[in-house]
Amino acid sequence: MHELPLLIFTLLVQGSVGMAVFLTLSARAASRIPEVKHQLLPGMLLACVVGGLGLMVSTLHLGYPLNAFNALRHVASSWLSREIVFASVYLAALGLCTLVMMVKKQLIPLLLPLAAVLGLIDVWCMSAIYAHTSVITWSHFNTWLMFYGAVGVLGAVAVAWLPILKARSMARDRQAVMRFAAVVVVSIVAIRLLAQPDYMAYLASASLSGIVTLPHQPLESFTQLSGLRLFSWTLSVLGALLFAVGAWRQGKSGMVFGSLLLVLSEVLFRFIFFSIN
Repeated sequence: MHELPLLIFTLLVQGSVGMAVFLTLSARAASRIPEVKHQLLPGMLLACVVGGLGLMVSTLHLGYPLNAFNALRHVASSWLSREIVFASVYLAALGLCTLVMMVKKQLIPLLLPLAAVLGLIDVWCMSAIYAHTSVITWSHFNTWLMFYGAVGVLGAVAVAWLPILKARSMARDRQAVMRFAAVVVVSIVAIRLLAQPDYMAYLASASLSGIVTLPHQPLESFTQLSGLRLFSWTLSVLGALLFAVGAWRQGKSGMVFGSLLLVLSEVLFRFIFFSIN
């Protein structure tokens, strides 16, 4: 699969942004007890590393990595240029916030939320790159749902296993964050499912119109992967239910299996997304 670097890149960056969003929510709860703020550092470091790795992997798709600098010439007209710019400033803001936390043990109040917002804008640009192509299976709002859905799902899974708000005095706050994460995951899966009839109708109408995208045959590939799509949706729904039950009842086994199924389903969804040949 020649799109493997893009699969890894998009999932890693979206996972990083998801972590930044949930870390921002956790930071609000931790602000009441200063000594708990240092617990945010492992998550911030992980978000930086994951996002940085994703950005490095993305250059492998270019064949000649130094060509990445050429993509910055058309920020006013190119979604790719905008995506590179916002990915860079997102990682810069998150990296600076993490560095200050490491050195001074302080959290700059507005920098982490700013990084999260920049990351969300970057995901919008990333989605627009594919939605504005001539590939039929990408040119639909379902692309935004899948990309932003990955942000929410991967961010929720990450925050479930990061050592955040672990102090006894923060038990209620952590439970509130985890329950919110469960609601986010279930809502994402439900919204994605509700969008599928419209997406399938769009693909059916595109097929009847005789639109051909060369050298790719996305509709044919999409049809061939129907079994894998059904399997992926099954994993996603089951994972969301297990994750939600585990988060709500603080059950470890439900969280473990739910998290694994959710991550696997996101990988499969992205594999299907890029399987257009």
